[in-house]
Amino acid sequence: MPHPLRRAVLTALCALTTAASSVTCGQPGRDGPTYAANTYYPGAGAAAAGTRTVTVGAARSDPRAAQAPLAPGDLVLLIQMQGGSFNSVNAAAYGDGTGRGALSQGQAGLYEFAVVSAVNGQILTLRDPLRNSYATAPAATGARQAYQVLSVPQHSSVTLSGTLQPPRWNGSTGGILVLDAAGTLDLGVATIDASATGFRGGGGFQGGVLSGQNVQDYASTYAGTASRGAMKGEGYAGTPTLVRGETITNGYTGTAAGLTAGDSGYPGGLTLSRGAPGNAGGGGVQHNSAGGGGGNVGQGGGGGYSFGVYRTQAQYNTFTAAVKATCRQLISGTTTYYSCQADGSRDVGGLGGAGLPATSTRLFAGGGGGAGDSNNPPQNPSVSSGGAGGGVIVLRAARITGSGRILSNGQDGEPAGVDAAGGGGAGGTIAFITAPSALNVQVEARGGAGGNTGRPIGGNETQGPGGGGGGGAVLLAAGVTVSSDVSGGAAGRNTPVDGISNTYGSQSGAGGTGQVAYENPGAPLPGLCTPVLTVTKATATPTRFTTSASATYMLSVVNEAGRSDAQQVTLSDPALPAGFTFARTTTVSLAGGAARTGTAEPTPGSSAPTWGTFTVPGGASVTVTFEVQLSAPAPDTYQNAALSAYLDPQRTAPTGEASVTYDPVSSAAEDVTVYAPPAVTLQKWVRNVTRGGTFTTRSGGQPGETLEYCVTYRNTGGYVAANFTLRDAIPPNSAPLTGAYGLDGEERGLWLSPAAVSEGDLLPPGAPLTSATDADAGSLSADVGLTLRGDLPAAATGSVCFRTRIN
Repeated sequence: MPHPLRRAVLTALCALTTAASSVTCGQPGRDGPTYAANTYYPGAGAAAAGTRTVTVGAARSDPRAAQAPLAPGDLVLLIQMQGGSFNSVNAAAYGDGTGRGALSQGQAGLYEFAVVSAVNGQILTLRDPLRNSYATAPAATGARQAYQVLSVPQHSSVTLSGTLQPPRWNGSTGGILVLDAAGTLDLGVATIDASATGFRGGGGFQGGVLSGQNVQDYASTYAGTASRGAMKGEGYAGTPTLVRGETITNGYTGTAAGLTAGDSGYPGGLTLSRGAPGNAGGGGVQHNSAGGGGGNVGQGGGGGYSFGVYRTQAQYNTFTAAVKATCRQLISGTTTYYSCQADGSRDVGGLGGAGLPATSTRLFAGGGGGAGDSNNPPQNPSVSSGGAGGGVIVLRAARITGSGRILSNGQDGEPAGVDAAGGGGAGGTIAFITAPSALNVQVEARGGAGGNTGRPIGGNETQGPGGGGGGGAVLLAAGVTVSSDVSGGAAGRNTPVDGISNTYGSQSGAGGTGQVAYENPGAPLPGLCTPVLTVTKATATPTRFTTSASATYMLSVVNEAGRSDAQQVTLSDPALPAGFTFARTTTVSLAGGAARTGTAEPTPGSSAPTWGTFTVPGGASVTVTFEVQLSAPAPDTYQNAALSAYLDPQRTAPTGEASVTYDPVSSAAEDVTVYAPPAVTLQKWVRNVTRGGTFTTRSGGQPGETLEYCVTYRNTGGYVAANFTLRDAIPPNSAPLTGAYGLDGEERGLWLSPAAVSEGDLLPPGAPLTSATDADAGSLSADVGLTLRGDLPAAATGSVCFRTRIN
């Protein structure tokens, strides 16, 4: 039987919804207790809401990903990674009109679980219609669109160890880790780390120089050294031409984003400069302004100013008014200094990616930071690229235990060599979908810090440091609490000379939200999917006798509507009563899609018959009707339990059963009461009324005298003698007196008494009946004699009397 705590947890989970019919249920626990990673498929084409067909590409090959082929019954997560629309003009009206953001998120961030019902090549047929629309399309006049499909292993219970990481987002797949457990997810001291796996930072590259030409671009195209700015970061609204990679080429980490031919990444190929599309950070603008931080719930910080030359207070004091007008005053501790001349220390750094509404119906990876503008050969190992955002982690389990770490932090922007730095990536999104509990885990979705500029490499110049990434989001199901760090990333700093430091126009990222209430019917709580079985028992033979040969039972199990399939179901009678043994199965009835997957039948003579095995979908039922043989059971009422076992979705081993029982005390439906059969005994008495005699077993008289006869009856059995009929013929040479007993002036021929006559008695107390065959129980006539009809309860007794005259 299930442990009481398990029953309590399932009850609590079930109480968290009022609409089980809206639940998307796979097969909880199907894949057992051994951890398995997600498999990642890029979406292809479009899949409209209300349809059930999805086309995917080849599974991603990555050390952090599984490559399990999809099959019917698999649980998958669909998520629209990129989409929306924004104003891509090269002006302050970029984005949503503020230089950043989007006019609409479109479908970006929408997600749902689904169950695969068929696979035909790369075409998936889903069991249920899609709630949302999904699309993959290149950037053209509109924003780039991309969605992915993840297979989600359905663990029973699982214990983690080491560090788990999703593959990095590559423009088509990755950046998300989904872990589903029908029972306990024990984190132990493991780490789940999706840091820097989200949207990628803008890739740094060596561009040209347009210093002093007042470049203020919000959007421009990549043209190598002729480019007019640095790469934007990547976000839900698109992908830049170059992203931050892991390989350093000539000191830069900018690498091709992997866009297919005809996909410009951002509308019109405008992948450079300070405009911040969606939640991506903007790139720096020439000359040497920094990249903005990526955004999530928290907005990314803006990148630092363009190139200037470090001047002390004493140097500043020697300048003409015209030169002083080009200077920007800066403070480092108690020291005042200046940035002068060069490109004018202009406020043209990349804008921070827009903040997003805190909602559980959309999951966003952190936006990538924009790159810093760079025109010199680098002197650091790697320079200028923006940081990648944190990815998405979804943990769905009946219980989450352990004290591990859950991380989805943004990556720091790269520092500069002698030029500008990259912006930090935003923190990602972490969702805890579990029963009410206080989680003892370390949770972080922090923004990455902006990159630094100046010393120890470059000196005597003020170059833009990167903006900090915005903080992420932590989504919590009702009643779940956890301490989390969703702080924004720190602004980068410029150190033109040793001991002097200033943010030089860079801004920290805004903090995220650590308490987002989780509720999404497309990704429900796990307890709403697990089977909920009810087993019942009834009998078609509630009354039996000690002499009966058999009895019949109906044993049923039903799975609650809207639930996942109960697998490997068996039905059993755990212990038949004494004197009862299994005889034969009469019928096995399947309803609502239930199927018999095994043919296990009880052996005749068994005292604990079991039937198996069955698959019982939500709303389906199985009923077994069977006969038992009776071997003279003692008179009594026999109650009889029932049990149904099934594969435990929350098991901690590869095999394990859960069970539900029928308590016979809860109902009389299955009660079989055994009685001793009815047995009626008779005793006949007679007396001479004319002579005033009393009853005896023998008597006589002379012609004309009246004799009175009484027949005493008694049911000595344990059950009613139904339709009991007593007959007694009129003795020869006698005539019945059909009006011998008077009542209210009327004479009647029979006397009925509840008392038994004994030797020496006179007529017992009672009441007269008419002689006619009518509504009362008796009749008396010369040709038929005495007739008495009725039901005689167990232990009931009485007497019926009549008189005759001797001829």
